[in-house]
Amino acid sequence: MLLTFFYMIATWIQAWRLSSLRARLNIAFQGPETSRPSITFHTRSPVCTKEETCGDKSIAGIGNGGTEDLLSSYFCGNHNVAKLSDLLWFQGDKCLCTIYPQQKVDVTDWLQYPYGKTLFPLCTYNCTQVGLHQDCKMHVLIEADLKSYNPVVTNKTTKLEDYGLIVAWTTDRSLGLILETDLDHITKFSIALMNDQCFINNGFSLTRIQSVLVSGKPCAYNSDQLNHIHNKKLIGKAQCEAHMKRLQIFSSTARLVSQQRMTIEVEDPPGIFISPGSESLTLQMPTILEITIPGDLSDMKEESSNSPVPSTPPPTPASATAIINGTASRLSQALTNSVDLSPTPYLDSSAILSDTPNRSESQNLHLKDVINIEVASSVNLLGSSSFKSSHVTDEGEGRTLSPKKLPSTSTANYSPSKKLVTGSGNYSKPPNVLIYADSTIAIENVKNVLDATLNKDKYTIYTLSLEEAQNEVWMDQATLVVVCGNVGVDIASQLVEYMVQGGKLLALCSNTLHTLLPSFKTAEVREHELVRFSYGKWKHVRMMHHIFCYQASPAKTKFSQDHEDVKVAAPQTPASANVRDKAGKSHTFHVRVLGTEEIWHTPSILLANLPTSGGKAVFSQIHLEADPSQYEFEESKFNALKQSNTARLEIFSDLLGTQLGMDVSSEPRTEPIYGSAFFLGRHELKLEMLDRLKAKMQPNDLLRMSKLEIQFCDRTTKAAPASEFLLPVMVHQCPDKFSTVEYFENLTSEHLGRLVIYADIMSSSMDVVAGTTLHHGLVVIPRRQTKGQGRKKNIWLSPEGCAMFTLQLHIPLNSPLGRHLPILQHLVAVSIVSAIKSIPGYKELDLRLKWPNDIYAGSTAKIGGLIVNTVMEGLNAICNIGVGANLSNSVPTCCINDVIGWYNKQNATKLQKLSYERFLALVFSEIERLVNVVQADNLDHLYEVYYEYWMHTDAEVTVISPQGSSQEVKVLGIDDYGFLQVEGKDGNIFAVHPDGNSFDILKGLIAPQK
Repeated sequence: MLLTFFYMIATWIQAWRLSSLRARLNIAFQGPETSRPSITFHTRSPVCTKEETCGDKSIAGIGNGGTEDLLSSYFCGNHNVAKLSDLLWFQGDKCLCTIYPQQKVDVTDWLQYPYGKTLFPLCTYNCTQVGLHQDCKMHVLIEADLKSYNPVVTNKTTKLEDYGLIVAWTTDRSLGLILETDLDHITKFSIALMNDQCFINNGFSLTRIQSVLVSGKPCAYNSDQLNHIHNKKLIGKAQCEAHMKRLQIFSSTARLVSQQRMTIEVEDPPGIFISPGSESLTLQMPTILEITIPGDLSDMKEESSNSPVPSTPPPTPASATAIINGTASRLSQALTNSVDLSPTPYLDSSAILSDTPNRSESQNLHLKDVINIEVASSVNLLGSSSFKSSHVTDEGEGRTLSPKKLPSTSTANYSPSKKLVTGSGNYSKPPNVLIYADSTIAIENVKNVLDATLNKDKYTIYTLSLEEAQNEVWMDQATLVVVCGNVGVDIASQLVEYMVQGGKLLALCSNTLHTLLPSFKTAEVREHELVRFSYGKWKHVRMMHHIFCYQASPAKTKFSQDHEDVKVAAPQTPASANVRDKAGKSHTFHVRVLGTEEIWHTPSILLANLPTSGGKAVFSQIHLEADPSQYEFEESKFNALKQSNTARLEIFSDLLGTQLGMDVSSEPRTEPIYGSAFFLGRHELKLEMLDRLKAKMQPNDLLRMSKLEIQFCDRTTKAAPASEFLLPVMVHQCPDKFSTVEYFENLTSEHLGRLVIYADIMSSSMDVVAGTTLHHGLVVIPRRQTKGQGRKKNIWLSPEGCAMFTLQLHIPLNSPLGRHLPILQHLVAVSIVSAIKSIPGYKELDLRLKWPNDIYAGSTAKIGGLIVNTVMEGLNAICNIGVGANLSNSVPTCCINDVIGWYNKQNATKLQKLSYERFLALVFSEIERLVNVVQADNLDHLYEVYYEYWMHTDAEVTVISPQGSSQEVKVLGIDDYGFLQVEGKDGNIFAVHPDGNSFDILKGLIAPQK
């Protein structure tokens, strides 16, 4: 009874405080919205110094306006004129007050907060589950301290979504969020903060809530692709710092987007695009924003009567269909399953999605003219997103596309089964290392240790999603798969297939061990035990371990417990194990124990190999991937793991190198040293380009790109220090490692390659031209890149000897090539092969093209590829073409000069290997020649050359219908827009496009919806 009485009293007091505070706030909020004060609740961050947290000093600061960071937030544009109105409550270092004038926040350089369940930027369930009163809605600024992360405050965490809808966010010195709420909920929020519930989602310390007037349109981004970043609560300092760094990257990119008013890709993770805002944050903002396209798509028809009448309509992908229908539900599915042709240009959305009444007919960009162009555009869907349209097409009555079939007289028809005879060079697996794990923290840990261990010039590291792991397309594309944690039965069976085919597997504390050795299923797994173990020369190493605890006898019904005195040793590990593949065939793996722990004597590390195929698997019950910082809140474990960290990395390296045959780095990885670039070409041309850029330059001749600042330095300019983000370009100097004489002597073009920006090392040549019109024919040539870009999120390895460049072309939209822009990727790929094979004596070199734009040595070794990013400027397409080709680097696969060497050996010839400068000059000259041919309206010539070199003649591929059924079809050729044309068993000819997988573009092809 007494407890009930006290509970009633406490409830009454809480209700009285709530009603009293609401009444006082209600009085303050009488009158027009613009004349109201701002409510401010402020508390000191728990990481502040003792001097800063003095309660008297806080109130004194508010009273005299001397400490404006306490009175109003620095996020507010008018915080410097804020004056105290009423002090409603204070206690210690917390206070609640009203201030004049009402504080204002411009969210133009903020980001829209995603709607629904999110893991980034915060773990929230952000939706309209809180009922807000329409007559007293308001926006509230939430400010949290990024440095005060505390993972053990879950019992004190205040969930922001309980008090309204989060609509925008940013980070600078602290985390800022805009919450749409009402008077009732801000009152309840204030009461909760008075009761010391000052930690919000993710364990960040809240320092301020403040009602504000909001103006501007926050930037949009494709938030649906971000849920893979974190799927568990942050653990430890390292994960928290990585999360905060990613928040700051997004916010700094948004600030750049708002300045330049253009779409920019986020640096980390790639594939996320931030676009200028299109919707203001009104207090009646709808939950779901649909997309509509002005004008009538049916009016966008082909005008020219001279064009050939196609025979088969190309496919219309889900993304384009969703835009045409304007429905959010179909667009949501399109965003999830968007198709990305490899590699396709980016197109400024304004070129298609705007319909200006005064625009002349000659300026209209017809949808049929941008097939296969990837569109990066801001789309408001459940907050914000961006879509990628692999192609859009005009399906007017009677309009179809005819395939460009192989000419019957073609003599260079390569069979897909033909292998490249390379002597000692046999590359069965591409240099991809794939990671599959049950948590993003594990993925980050594994990736970090792989980055520090493997040869950086030989391997690319990718994360394997659940959907990709269940598919078979990755099996012949990976030289190593690393699995961490638990996997399902279906993926375990995929891993068995992979090893049967000769694959290499490293399983870290994973239940995949049960698939090979089912006897371990009978054991209880004690996770995260700190024990000692031995492996090779490493003895008595203390690390986190998964321990198998076996029953003492068949009669005992319970597993061994910690308090039992008797600990039973594990049964003998079998020397072999039989495993069946999907076809039911049995395979015998040889099993060997490499290391054991010293308490239960169960295996720490096992090696299983399959002699028949060379497949290998290392099973480690040690957490070799876990960084000691993950356990910094457990002092005893943290100290032990720090002492063992060197041994951890050495053991990981030894397992990869000795047991799995990977190429590991013997030297510690060093940071790249950036230097100046050099502007090469005729002096008049250089001055012409610099004069055009003067208006865009900032003081000290700085040109700001989306990811890079460029400083053009003449003889009097003091060059800034070079870095990943700043590139000084010497206008009047020549490089030491690039022969300008040999380059220009071999260059026969009129425009292409006549202006060059060369650097020994830079982040990516694509960064130099991103988002800015520089000069038609300008090329950027890096000897090495630190962040080479490939298709989608792929990485292009850039070791010494790889020939890389980015070429900028300005193509009139009303020209033959401008009307068929997607053909440009084929043209460039053809030019690279043609430039080599056109040299007398080099015609028979086994260099081929894989659709749409990969360059192969024979049929198995990829040695080159390209991407094309395109934006529209007036009546021109500004195309930035990034190319990478292995010229004289034999890793990671092989190179062009290797092919020349093999040909000389087999044919007793003495063909000279190609120098770096000569190769580049020949390629630029050939690209210009083929561009001129196509612009002379001779597109058929390009197709003839393309078919001469491609590797798909009469190839049979599997095509999947929209309903999920599959059929075998024969490849015929490509259509006028570069799509693959195939013929079914029934004689039906149709176009297909890739299914979007990241590994082999021909492994999955999608048929159009009929």
